[in-house]
Amino acid sequence: MYQSLDIIPGKTQDGAAGLVARFFWALVALILAIGLIFRLPGLSSRSLWIDELYSQWFSSRSFAELWRDVPSYETHPPSYYTLLKLWTLVFGDSELGLRSLSLVASMATILAVAVSGRFLKAGLRAEGVGLLAATFLAVNYANIRDAQNARPYALQTFIITVAILAAFSLVARLNQSAIANEHSEGRLADGWRTAGLVLGLSTGCALWIHNTSLFIALGIWCGLGLSLIVTPAGQRLRNFAIFCAAGILALVIWAPYAPLFIEQSHAFSGLAFWLEPKTRDLYSAWMLLLGESWPAFSLSLVLLGFGIFRLARCGPVFALLAGAILLVPLYSVLMLSFAVKPIYIQRLFAWMVPLASLVIALGILTATNRQWLRLVLMLLVVLISAARSVVDIDRPIDDWKAIVAEIARNARPGDVVIAVPAEGSIAVGYYAARQAHFPPVVCVPGCYPQRNLPRVYGSNFGAPKLIEADGEIVDRALSTHGRVWLVQVSVQLYDPKSIVRSRIAAARTFVRYYGNSLARVDLFE
Repeated sequence: MYQSLDIIPGKTQDGAAGLVARFFWALVALILAIGLIFRLPGLSSRSLWIDELYSQWFSSRSFAELWRDVPSYETHPPSYYTLLKLWTLVFGDSELGLRSLSLVASMATILAVAVSGRFLKAGLRAEGVGLLAATFLAVNYANIRDAQNARPYALQTFIITVAILAAFSLVARLNQSAIANEHSEGRLADGWRTAGLVLGLSTGCALWIHNTSLFIALGIWCGLGLSLIVTPAGQRLRNFAIFCAAGILALVIWAPYAPLFIEQSHAFSGLAFWLEPKTRDLYSAWMLLLGESWPAFSLSLVLLGFGIFRLARCGPVFALLAGAILLVPLYSVLMLSFAVKPIYIQRLFAWMVPLASLVIALGILTATNRQWLRLVLMLLVVLISAARSVVDIDRPIDDWKAIVAEIARNARPGDVVIAVPAEGSIAVGYYAARQAHFPPVVCVPGCYPQRNLPRVYGSNFGAPKLIEADGEIVDRALSTHGRVWLVQVSVQLYDPKSIVRSRIAAARTFVRYYGNSLARVDLFE
């Protein structure tokens, strides 16, 4: 079926390919430098937002608490928090220290994509595809955002990208071995064994980092299964056995965590999750490629579709694998969200960007022999992506650093901070601890986590919704303090009846607020 791993047709020794071969590592370094330049702004100065503050809080727990207690009320695996804890022991828990793990993971993803053509040994044009895709990834706003967040998504994207590249390498080597002569079989066996081992190991690790990796693994193995359709009949059983062996390895690695995953999944079904399925969910993940504007969205779909078409022309087995990986996880999650329980969040699918970038890059480089047209398409994608990323730098955030600084700067003796709900203690705690003088904080219904209360829980089992009885906590705080700084997190989710605000407003006069719609503090005197 394939005479070599050079899956991209056409001349491989043209001028552009020659330049790639000659300056390959210099181009890789340049792309990494571009990626770093786009990821540094605000990395150490922008306030941690509430999810990042959760990461900091969990990573500050003891190892025993992380693995014994946290899984009973947190919906994410403790693996990332454990790695972050170890990371901050070396680099500190400043904004830069917390985010630098994600930055390194994002840069590693760019590097993996850049060298993917050489790794797959698919020829000089494939090396060009890897470099172009890495350029797209370097300026992609979704990957940049993950790189600047102390959350598990950048690390998950890196590990998943390694798994996907290993899957492509495995399929390529197995299909080459189908027509290889007897003397080359031993060498090829070493190649597919390594690829299968990396696939199993990386997928198993990804399953520890984020629970949605299970859907991605499903997509990878669906793609591997579909590849059997275009595999010679005499090789199908062998390939099937190899795919199963890689899958078993991934499951063996994941097995120690599987009981916790099952327990978390069962508990998650009892949450009154805040998400509601929307029609936009059906396509919003694809907006991560170039941006949310309809022109950018339309262009990304056209280029992605054309890339899949060109990939199918190069080798149907690769198009089937790429298509399954891009479609099965996304629409499995969407099916679950619309039919059972809403779990879809756009940012969970930023892992798709590296693979989609490779497909788009392949489509552009094989679209035409006219170099000027290829160059125009390359520049168009880079400029649209870069412009979207520049705009994203100034996006509104829940600026807890500024809010805490505002309170500390204007606080008087006798003031009190009332934080609502339980996760309000996480919102203010990190930055309040860095202030020399800060008013006492009263959490309603109590400081995070508030577990096993006879109440409705929203995003996790540590932050319940408020009830009327919680007003008594507010009354006690009012009786012993003067001015009140009210800090509320996700008020519509946790206190839709404005129980706390109503109690405060009945006894104090609203003066002013500071912040925005994402995070604010109200002052009452």
